[in-house]
Amino acid sequence: MIIPPAIQFNESNLKPDQVREIPTGEKLAYYVLSKDQHLHLNYEIELYSTKNEKKKLTDEERDFYLRNTILSPVNKETTRLAKEITYQQKNDNEKAHAIFHYIVDNYRYIYPPSSRGVNSFLEVKEGDCGEFSFLFTALCRALKIPARSVVGSWAYGKMNAHVWNEFFIEDKGWISVDTSMAYLQKKRSFKFFDSSLITLHWKKYFGGTEGQRVVFSKDTEIELLPEYKNDEEAFTLNPMLINGEPFCWGQQSLNGRAPYLQPIYIKFEQNDDLLSSLDLSHILGTWKIREHGIKHFLEGLKKFSLSIAILTMALSYIFENFYLEVAYKLTFIIFFLCFILRRERIIIFSVFLLFMSLSLLSTLD
Repeated sequence: MIIPPAIQFNESNLKPDQVREIPTGEKLAYYVLSKDQHLHLNYEIELYSTKNEKKKLTDEERDFYLRNTILSPVNKETTRLAKEITYQQKNDNEKAHAIFHYIVDNYRYIYPPSSRGVNSFLEVKEGDCGEFSFLFTALCRALKIPARSVVGSWAYGKMNAHVWNEFFIEDKGWISVDTSMAYLQKKRSFKFFDSSLITLHWKKYFGGTEGQRVVFSKDTEIELLPEYKNDEEAFTLNPMLINGEPFCWGQQSLNGRAPYLQPIYIKFEQNDDLLSSLDLSHILGTWKIREHGIKHFLEGLKKFSLSIAILTMALSYIFENFYLEVAYKLTFIIFFLCFILRRERIIIFSVFLLFMSLSLLSTLD
């Protein structure tokens, strides 16, 4: 599993059998667990920022972020498409920007996708955040622009996985891009209306993010050591599709590499009783991320105030009680204020706050 940079790393039970540096800058830990063992890790981490990263790449790093992979192939098709998209652009930043617009305008977000990987995405033109990201990586690399698919999670809640991109410009460093969020904000702007996610105007997802993410690994197809050997005759898990080909997560690798780490990649021993009982949490692992400080308090207050507001509103309509009416309007005001103070969809919740405040004043009169 990936060990991200951490302020504090508390390992609750097991020590890794092996830890090594990987080309993306993180450490990859290898654990051997018996049937009855559980691995639990606890981190305190800083939100990731590209501002503190290096502004130049070594030759080895550049080659790594230009490589041809199964999920993000650099081949005749992706090279032709990348050149076709960017034939009018003069520099790498303009080319990456053109690729961003092309993907947002020509592909559709669905979850789960019918198949993983760029080859399938180019064919069916629909996929989730992973496929949006893999295509951006492939098209940038086809133009010799170093790029990577960043695998991580929204910085709140349980198993809120997400994948986005970064591309590299000499003397500027890594620049964030999120084509799938840009698509959703452009074409399904109310998808995150009641969530704890701060959203941006879709165009701002080229060059920035909302700063509400945790990074697990800074690219896909990370080489696994010790060597990950496929047992071709023993695949028993329900396969996913990668570029249209069946792939059993936890029993196969991509040429010795993990497709991606969220933040773990498991290899299962061939035990029919165990494999038949596996669900998604066993295969991918689980994680839970919580904020600290005032934002954590406001998130709790938001949920609590909404529950009280709905309850008191229902009771006020049943009993036509003045105090219940005041109570539900007041708690809705607190609910809207929590969104505003957390900087979540400030304009629309400010409008709601104004109307509810006026309604409360009319009730008090």
